[in-house]
Amino acid sequence: MAPRQKTKLGIAVDPLEIRLITREQDPYSWQYLPAASHLFQKNLSSHSIGAYMELYREIGSSFEAVAKEHMFLTRPAANFTDKITQLEAENLSLVIELNKCKNTAEIELTKKKEAEEVAKQAKTMLHTVDLENQCLKKDNQKWISVAEDFRAKSAHSYLIVDEASLILDKLRSSLPSIHKI
Repeated sequence: MAPRQKTKLGIAVDPLEIRLITREQDPYSWQYLPAASHLFQKNLSSHSIGAYMELYREIGSSFEAVAKEHMFLTRPAANFTDKITQLEAENLSLVIELNKCKNTAEIELTKKKEAEEVAKQAKTMLHTVDLENQCLKKDNQKWISVAEDFRAKSAHSYLIVDEASLILDKLRSSLPSIHKI
């Protein structure tokens, strides 16, 4: 990295001039979360390797450099406290939305279960009606057979009656000749 390279702050700082405890004349200051405050209690040269690793890992998430002129001229909208507040508000909004989705899903699941139960009952009822229909068809076939049998016997009876009637007519016609004797 070239010395005095400009960063996103728009200021040039020689890497050898970067301090954790800033001076009055430094063009930047640090904004950090309370959890990272221990890193800014002593000079960079007084820290251990573990602290250097933590600084490297946490820059931009637990702390950041801000230009001093922006600290006084503009509202620090990008500082960590505001960012945390914003993220907490977004999180709350997402939790509320998630709960609405969960409630909707529970209602839909209940409706689905109720619909499945109604469908199951309708299927059972349809099966019962189908069985009753089959029984009625068998009964109907039986009564059709009985009626057919009666019709056949009735037709046979008419034939017998017709034959008997013919015999009676013949007997009647022969009766007057018997009376005459």
